[in-house]
Amino acid sequence: MSREELRKELDYEEKKKEIITLLESEDNAIMVLATSSDDRVLARSVLIASDGLDIYFFTWGHSRKCMQIQKNPKVALCKGNFQIEGVAEILGNLLDESNKEYTDIIRNRHPGAIETWEDQSGMVVAMVRPMLMITGVSIDDEPYLEFLDLENETAYAERWGLRAYY
Repeated sequence: MSREELRKELDYEEKKKEIITLLESEDNAIMVLATSSDDRVLARSVLIASDGLDIYFFTWGHSRKCMQIQKNPKVALCKGNFQIEGVAEILGNLLDESNKEYTDIIRNRHPGAIETWEDQSGMVVAMVRPMLMITGVSIDDEPYLEFLDLENETAYAERWGLRAYY
C-alpha cells in the first residue's frame, strides 16, 4: 500500500464538530484520566463537562491527580476507542468567583454532582486543553484511526497498526 492509501486527509472543521458532539454525549460523561510524575502513572475515572473542545472536571485539591498535574501537566483521557492527549491546569477553588464560568459549565451538565460536592472544603476545578484527539473507526471495512491535531490544525485518518505511534 502506498502512503496515500494509508492516510486520508479529513476536513479539520468537520472533525472538530464531530469531536465536540462526542464530548457532549452522555456516553462520555465519565472518562479515564491518566496523569504521571516521578516515574509513576495513575489512571482513574473522572466526571467531565466540555465547552467546545476544552474539558473540565472537579476534584479534591490535595488528590494525587492534582499533585501529578502540578508536576507534569501532560495528561491523557480515554473512553472506549476515543483518546485525548492534552495539557491540564488546576484553575483553583470550585466556588471562587474567578472560576464561576467553569463551575457553571460542569453544573449545567451535572447539576447533582456539583450540589453534592460544592460545599466540601478543598474542591478545585481543573481544565484539560486537548492537543491531539484520536478515534478508532472503520473505513471500507479496514481499521483506521482518525486524528484531530489541534496544534497543527489538521485532521486525517491512518490505517491502524501501520505506524509505531500506537
